[in-house]
Amino acid sequence: MEEQDIRLLTPDELDTIGEIMNISMGAAATAVSTMLEKQVTITTPTLEQEQFKNIDSSDLEPALLVKIRYVEGIAGTNVTMLRRHDMQIILDLLMGNEDPLPEGEFEFDDMSMSAACEVMNQMMGASATALSEILDMPINISTPEASLAETKADINHNIFDIGDEEPIVAISFQLQIKDVLDTTFVSFLTVELVRKIVHQVQGDMDEEEVPAEENYPAMDEVPAMEQQAPEMAMPMQNQQPPMQEQPPMQEQPPMQEQPPMQ
Repeated sequence: MEEQDIRLLTPDELDTIGEIMNISMGAAATAVSTMLEKQVTITTPTLEQEQFKNIDSSDLEPALLVKIRYVEGIAGTNVTMLRRHDMQIILDLLMGNEDPLPEGEFEFDDMSMSAACEVMNQMMGASATALSEILDMPINISTPEASLAETKADINHNIFDIGDEEPIVAISFQLQIKDVLDTTFVSFLTVELVRKIVHQVQGDMDEEEVPAEENYPAMDEVPAMEQQAPEMAMPMQNQQPPMQEQPPMQEQPPMQEQPPMQ
């Protein structure tokens, strides 16, 4: 597959999905912060568009994969890849473990996998709610499905329903939990899903731009007199000047009685 066949999204489309994911993951950070009772931030994403086989995620291995499907509003799959040790730290915080096990001794059993799915359910649910507001349509997701992968080669293609040759958009985020964790994770989206989201947003923006053709002046461009209430904006020549107040009349002294004439 040639390079031009891979780059299916334009720079403007990539910028748009970057802004959208930045907003939606901001909502996800708030949800995780509430769960953990610690300050959580997720920074501006970095995007890579490439064939799935060429995406390098070795720094996240051994990994925890969490898959969600968009089941209402838009159709598609989002697969998030995190370091297992990072999820262990998050689960320890969630469960109040003051003495967490060393990385090699922590086991992702059914209970911990269920807890990891709940964390991601809260996180991705908040992200979907923010996405719903951006797209102005209801967005719902499926229950997250978690699985383990030692290396990227272990990722079952059934998880993502794509082949190695197909292009993918990998969106990397920096996740910071104050005084505890500073790490990264990656969300994988198909090009088709990204295009659906971007076109929906761009369509809404085009609709919002239509009234601008009326060329209404901005409020700060309207003369100050016209911004006042109508009775205050009357032309000055039509307004009668106020009557000046007359000074009070001074009381005259009583007339003295004149003596009778002789």
